[in-house]
Amino acid sequence: MNDEIVGCDAEPIHTPGSIQPDGLMLIAQVTTRVIVGYAGRDDAVINENVLGLSLGDVLDLGSHLTTETLPSTGTKVIGDVAVAGKTMDAVVFISGEYLVVELTDKDPQHSLDASFLAELQAVGSTFERASSLQELCQQASKAFQGLTGYGRVLVYQFVDEDAGVVVGESIADASSSFLNHHFPASDIPKQARALYVRNRVRVIADVNYVPVPIVGIDQGLAAIDLSDSMLRSVSPTHIQYLRNMGVAASASMSIVVDGVLWGLVACHHNQPRPISLTAKLACQALASSLSQRIKARQENELYLERTHLRSQEDLILSYFGVDDSLTDFFERAGADLAMLMQATGF
Repeated sequence: MNDEIVGCDAEPIHTPGSIQPDGLMLIAQVTTRVIVGYAGRDDAVINENVLGLSLGDVLDLGSHLTTETLPSTGTKVIGDVAVAGKTMDAVVFISGEYLVVELTDKDPQHSLDASFLAELQAVGSTFERASSLQELCQQASKAFQGLTGYGRVLVYQFVDEDAGVVVGESIADASSSFLNHHFPASDIPKQARALYVRNRVRVIADVNYVPVPIVGIDQGLAAIDLSDSMLRSVSPTHIQYLRNMGVAASASMSIVVDGVLWGLVACHHNQPRPISLTAKLACQALASSLSQRIKARQENELYLERTHLRSQEDLILSYFGVDDSLTDFFERAGADLAMLMQATGF
């Protein structure tokens, strides 16, 4: 069992050499914009014929990818892009010397209009009215369920030694409950936790998908770093983990507080279910809002704890007279000293 855990920790999940079949990928040289690699379904446009062409010959990217607008880190959302007369959503990121373009189908149900933005803002405002962390996590699970349409949504908090506990849950189907369940740290390997901080929304629309390999002019292109990819193929170990849970589709959003992975929003569905780029971005924004509320609540709890301790400290010092012995002091202050240390006896 220990060897298996070590193997998971060492797995290069950021360089899988393939993507999920929910979209298309083009890989071009950053400097020349010449396409040197691709990945996609049996598609009339994105196939071996694009190799050696200029990126502009295949996609109408307009002025989105000038030298000044290229993302130095992370992903840049391009939005609508014409691909052989079809409008698709596009995002780009830099991986070493390569410019990577990811294309996904648009979803008319999630259009980025004023109504959708207002709904997102209203959902975020409910977080501010939560009276406790438990209520906040419960509200968050319902909000993410509304955005994704997934049957079960969990809010998962990391605790001591990187173990995890489910602190919020919303179930809309016959899925079993995991509320208050604890999970070992080995469930999420270290390198996966690092990717959760860097790439904060991940979707597996169908756990039974067949990975689409990256094809390149250079065979070494299959080892390209896909840390920032939304389409990156995932570990077979994780796929089997989800199957063992009876999950057919999965989505997760990172809860990051002060640069540290506080927890995850884990969404499960009993049937394949893709999520559009707009919905992914909305989930990312909502996760950021949730992270801010958790941080504010933690800072408030810390302030109250410090105030309580200072008050208790002042009370204890008031027992200490100039002429008193330590024995007299401890007899009078013992109970309050125990309370200060949260001890059951003194």
